Formats: sequence, C-alpha cells, structure tokens
Amino acid sequence: MKYTDKDIDRLASFPKQNPNPVIEVDYESGEVNYLNPAAEKRFPEMERTGFEHALFSEIKKRLTIKKDFVWEITVGDSIFEQKIFFLPNSSLIRVYSSDITQLKKIESNLSRLASFPEQNPSPIIEVDMNMSVLYFNPAVLIHFPDFYEKKIDHPVLKGLRTNFEKFKTGAIQVFSEEIKIGDRHYDQRLRFMADGNVIRMFNIDITEMKHAEEIIKEKNKDITDSINYARKIQQSILPTEDILKRNYPDSFVLYKPKDIISGDFYWYVDVGDYLLFACADCTGHGVPGALMSMIGSNFMTDIVNEKEIHSPDLVLSELDKRVRKALRQDIEDSKDGMDVAFCALHKDKLVLNYAGANRPLVLIRNGELTEYAPSKHPIGGQHSSEKKFTNNKIQLETGDRIYLATDGYADQFGGAKGKKLMKKNFYELLKQISSKSMEEQAKLLLKTIEEWRGELEQVDDMLVMGIRV
Repeated sequence: MKYTDKDIDRLASFPKQNPNPVIEVDYESGEVNYLNPAAEKRFPEMERTGFEHALFSEIKKRLTIKKDFVWEITVGDSIFEQKIFFLPNSSLIRVYSSDITQLKKIESNLSRLASFPEQNPSPIIEVDMNMSVLYFNPAVLIHFPDFYEKKIDHPVLKGLRTNFEKFKTGAIQVFSEEIKIGDRHYDQRLRFMADGNVIRMFNIDITEMKHAEEIIKEKNKDITDSINYARKIQQSILPTEDILKRNYPDSFVLYKPKDIISGDFYWYVDVGDYLLFACADCTGHGVPGALMSMIGSNFMTDIVNEKEIHSPDLVLSELDKRVRKALRQDIEDSKDGMDVAFCALHKDKLVLNYAGANRPLVLIRNGELTEYAPSKHPIGGQHSSEKKFTNNKIQLETGDRIYLATDGYADQFGGAKGKKLMKKNFYELLKQISSKSMEEQAKLLLKTIEEWRGELEQVDDMLVMGIRV
C-alpha cells in the first residue's frame, strides 16, 4: 500500500499498541487502506478480501445512509463490538472492533444464572456439550445429596445420558419424562439452550401429585368395579332374548349404553295371546339413569303381572302415578321421569295397541313409513292431574316392520360437520334397510351410527327395537 503524507499523519492517530483491531477501508475501491498490528494478526486474510470481508457485512448494508453507528457482529467463533465512522468528504470508513466474545459469554452466564433463583425448590442442572456439569442450584443437593460426588453419573442424569447424542446432533432440542429416584417422583424436562450452548434440566417434584393420582386411580377402580357389578344387576333385570325370538324370530334389540350402565331399557313379556313390549328412555344416563330404569322396569312388571293391566294407555297412566309417588313429585320439585313407547300385540289377530309418552312408533309397510305420534308428556316429572295417554289401535299385516327407539340414535352428533343425525335421516335409513332381515338391519344400524359418530363422543344411551310380524 502507498500512503501520502496526509495519510501518514492520519494513521499516526491509530495506536499501534491497541489490542483491538483498527481498520480503515475505502468502500468505493474496496481496498483496505490500514490495518493496525492487532487487525493484521486477527484478520490476515483481509488485505486479500478487502471490503468483501465478513467484518464489513453490516456496513455494506448502510452505505446509502452513511451515518456512524455501533454494531455487534459474529465472525467465526468471535463476537465483535464495532464502532463505525464514515469519514467526511471521502469514501473512507474507520472501524474500531473490540473483541467482546468472553464478555458476551459472561453476560450470557450471568443472565442465565440470574434466572435460577437460588431459593428455587426445584433441582436445576446445566450440562455443556462435553457432558460436563456447569451449574446446579442448591435444591439439587437437597433432593440428591450424593450429586456432588456422582455428578454426570448420577441417576437424575440418566435421561440426559440416554439422549445426549440426539441433543448434540440437533435431532432433538427438548425432552421430558417422569422419573423416580428413591421414593420421590419428578417431572424432568430437558431443553437445549442455544445462547449458552448448554442443556438445561428442570426437575419438578411431583411426588404428592403422584400419590394423589394413585388414590384417585384406586377410587376410580372401586367405582368402576361397583358400576360393572351394577351392570350385571341391570342386565339380569332386562328380559332375555328368547321371549322375543320365540314369538318373532325376525326381530332385534340394538342396545348401546353411553356409559357402562344405561338409562334406556327394553321390556317385554308374554301374557296369553299378547306380547307386551316397551322401549323406555329415563332421565339421565349412567348411574342416575340406571336407577330410574330399574324403577321403571319393576313397576311395568308389577302393573302387568300383579295389577293385570294390559292396555298400553292404562299401563302408562298407572306407571306415571307410581313414578310420581316413588319420587315424591307431588310434594317435591323433581323433573325426573321417562319417555316410553308401550305396545300390546295380539299374536294371532295381528292387532297392535300402542300408547306413547313422548316416544313414537314407526311402521313400515311395503317400503312406506308411517309414524304414530305419542302423547306429548312424559312419565313422571310433571304435576298434572290431567295427564292422559292415547291408545292407538293398528291392524297389522304379515310382513309389517315395527320400530321403537329412544332419541339417542337420532341425536348423535357426527358427520363431516359434527351435526346431529336427526330423526328424518334415521327414518330414511330405516326405510332403506327395511327389506333386509332384522339381524342385518341391526348390524347396519350399528355400523352407520359408528361411522357417523367417528371420533366424537357418544352423547346418549341408544336403544332401537325392531320386529317383523
């Protein structure tokens, strides 16, 4: 490089003993005009690269502004604080570069350690990428008294040792698991901290929570065992299939509780020339619904067998009185009750008497569907002395299909938009499958509702009964 007298005077103001690089560069020619000894030692390649050197990358972005500024830049493994001055009336730029790499590491460590309250009750450990423990807070020795002796070989670091290579290669940056050391349980979370190039480990003591979980799990098991036993009792009260199949082999009962036990129940009994059968939907589901179903089923059996009431409208009236009395609904505010479709079918004459409390009867004949509407009030739940149930007398023909159902099937959410199936679509499905055997119909009804529901929760108990006369 050649310098004029003016240049020499200017460069004389640059202390050659400055331990930090001092550089002057011409941004128009791209040449480096001056490097002090520290710059020559640190950047021997700069005379060759000139203004293309990485140290000048931010300066090049600001050439149109030409205002002095301060900037931090990373070159290789080093971090520099740059003070940049645009010399007036020239294309020269003077750059003072201070190596602040160690300072930044100290700042990073101080910042990181400042985030570790010494009183933090959770053990916190930091390990560098050479598998050396850099830091652990006082809580570590409280929870793991032998940590100081074992350090990297301590059981608390087992998860880190297992996954260290994945952290080192960048395959994972976070990892968590539950661990047990001695009689204590910990939720352990590991995270790679790029700013410090370390892996930080948090160990949250969850022993009390785990004990609470065990208690809850045991209680849940006891409750589930009790409910499963209640299911056996409920199923023993439901009528056996042979009564229905003996009278009408081509029939089905699709019974799908929402929970283990159900608030829906089916009921049928042989009485002389008649088959009496019913489909009922009690208030609620699960345990409350199941209790109501047992009350309803027992009352029906007693009304028909002991009281010898067989006309559907009269059965429902008597059932209503008994439910209201049992639940003290004349003196207490209670809406509990049930919706019921009750039928009495003369097996020889094919005469069907039907009465409904909020549940209809569906008849399909030659592909045509007819709905027989129920009376618009439930069994129980209302303080009304005027509650009456209408009897429908229907002359059937051989081959007619009769269907009773609770509202759980039609009310199930599903499909692409998560909407209810709706009664209209349920009836259309019955029409489409009515020519098949009742056994096939039951399978198709189950398959359809499961596909419709998809991943959504079953919202209610489901019960559908079908008989071909």
